[in-house]
Amino acid sequence: MARLPVPSDSNAFPEDTREAVRHIIATRGGSVPPPSGYLTYAGKAGGLLSDLVEHLRYHTSLTPAETELAICTSARASGNDYIWNAHCRLGLEVGTREEALNVVDTHAPVDGLTPEEALIITFGRELLESPKVTDETYNAVRERWGERGMFELAASMAVYLMNAAMLRTADVHPAPEARHLAR
Repeated sequence: MARLPVPSDSNAFPEDTREAVRHIIATRGGSVPPPSGYLTYAGKAGGLLSDLVEHLRYHTSLTPAETELAICTSARASGNDYIWNAHCRLGLEVGTREEALNVVDTHAPVDGLTPEEALIITFGRELLESPKVTDETYNAVRERWGERGMFELAASMAVYLMNAAMLRTADVHPAPEARHLAR
């Protein structure tokens, strides 16, 4: 069970939290997803995070399958089962291949994946798990997606590290029957 409830638009929460909750409800289809919802404890920051996540998921030059693979790579790097479970399911719905998800989950070699899958995973591993992105990877990502796509990819991965921090702070976990990361 989470340490805190996700805030709602009730008198139990301060007005700045309630304003952020109302913003998220109005802009995210009537729901308050836990990562952004928890950040509403900090007031407006929760609404801003929700807007950023929504933009990075749905309004970039990346395909939905590429975006979801990037998010799953971030979930693996942060060890976050909640994000992993949600975005594996969403990724499969938009065309992310199970083979690519298995490579991310088990930290297996990227051989046998499509060039785009291999590049997203390699970039994510270097960006999130090593001291630097190699020149080879940087140049390949820049050539494939351009500067815009490269930074959209980096931002998509980074914002999900922030989401993982919100979930870790509140001690949020998926249901036992959910898809969990290999340990």
